[in-house]
Amino acid sequence: MSINGLNVTSPNSARYWSELKSLSNTEKIELIALLSSSMTIADERPASNKKGWTKSFAGKWQDDRSAEEIIADIRGERKSIIRDLDL
Repeated sequence: MSINGLNVTSPNSARYWSELKSLSNTEKIELIALLSSSMTIADERPASNKKGWTKSFAGKWQDDRSAEEIIADIRGERKSIIRDLDL
């Protein structure tokens, strides 16, 4: 699809453009700045899927109960929901 001579492959982009095209140039520039800023912030955040990210949780759990007691508590708090499913 082509909008204003630009090749647009995302249906979302085309949908947003149909709603945003009537904005003033000043409003469009503000949106560009906000979108650019959000991309920069996202790039600076560490990716949660990086190898070894789970190591940051090691040793964080503080509890006086034994593993068996914790497991028993978790299992005891489980709730079963029995209901008819509409498929």
